[in-house]
Amino acid sequence: MERIYSLQGLRGVAVLGVVLFHMTAVEHKYSGGDILLPPLLDFFQLGVDLFFIISGFVMVIVSRGRFQKLSESKRFLFNRVSRIYPTYWLYFFITLAVALAMPGMVNSSHGSSNVLMSFLLLPNDKVLLVIVAWSLLFELWFYLVFTVLMGFRERWLPLFLSAWALILVAFNRVENWQDYNSALKIMLHPYALEFIAGVALALLFYSPHSARIPTTAVGAALAVALLPGIGLIGYYRLFDDQGMLRMFAVSLVFGTLVFSLALLERRRHVRMPAFLVAVGDMSYTVYLSHLLVLGVIGRVWQLIGVRPDSLLDNALFASVMMVAVLCYGWVGYRCFEKPVLDRSNDFSRRRFRLDGISGRA
Repeated sequence: MERIYSLQGLRGVAVLGVVLFHMTAVEHKYSGGDILLPPLLDFFQLGVDLFFIISGFVMVIVSRGRFQKLSESKRFLFNRVSRIYPTYWLYFFITLAVALAMPGMVNSSHGSSNVLMSFLLLPNDKVLLVIVAWSLLFELWFYLVFTVLMGFRERWLPLFLSAWALILVAFNRVENWQDYNSALKIMLHPYALEFIAGVALALLFYSPHSARIPTTAVGAALAVALLPGIGLIGYYRLFDDQGMLRMFAVSLVFGTLVFSLALLERRRHVRMPAFLVAVGDMSYTVYLSHLLVLGVIGRVWQLIGVRPDSLLDNALFASVMMVAVLCYGWVGYRCFEKPVLDRSNDFSRRRFRLDGISGRA
């Protein structure tokens, strides 16, 4: 599978943004009233949207040339599911242990959780025990749909994507996804438009047309996305809503970032900083674990004693929170996520290669 460092770097940006967004809530809870982190950090909740676009892009990378092959479809789904569940279950059980020992520490302001449905990552009317795992419900839905699409000819993929997008747009023009049950909320939510945008941009990236786009035009598009694009999303606070305007604007702006950086990297005009690539590699562990780490640091802050008359303790603990999240993320990734992922990939190569041989025999 091709490794595009820009995608990993953008994953790093996305998860750092989500951490910063949640750090503001921790500061409000534990600082004693004085606030250092600015409200504009609310913008960074859109890190999840960036994840969805990157996810769509990656689906094309890992599936190219593998359509209409049953063993490859099974391998694709196995790899996607094994990518999500083992690491998620680790933080599910850690969170469950904390919830049983100190009930007020976990989702105290969000209501109770259905433990079985949370364990299985299935839609339900209650908040998930690992609250940030809500985005994984969408990822699993995307993977399931894409697995089905892999049963058809690869050249039909743009047609199916267009139909999916049109159905979502038409539905959300006349109906409200929030009026339906928990499973349909996932299926009908316009978040899928961001995933579809990522797939469409990857198809363009690998098509002959991408080679004909002038580098100056790619650079200009990147500059527009970075400056007025992101600025307008923040100015109009599109992240406060989950409607189609947000999805279209974010897909256009973030999609341009993803496509432009990937294309400029292919042409050797940009190089993603190694730090961001490293954070991108461990972004899944950081995403699942950061609320636990932030909660521990917040409690330590509370025990040591807050200083409402000074912002020095805010600055200190903001720094400690970020460092702790990244340090734990590196340890968790190296000691658990990567070894488990390597083993599942090895199993996948052996198991589904044998399926392919027996299928041809």
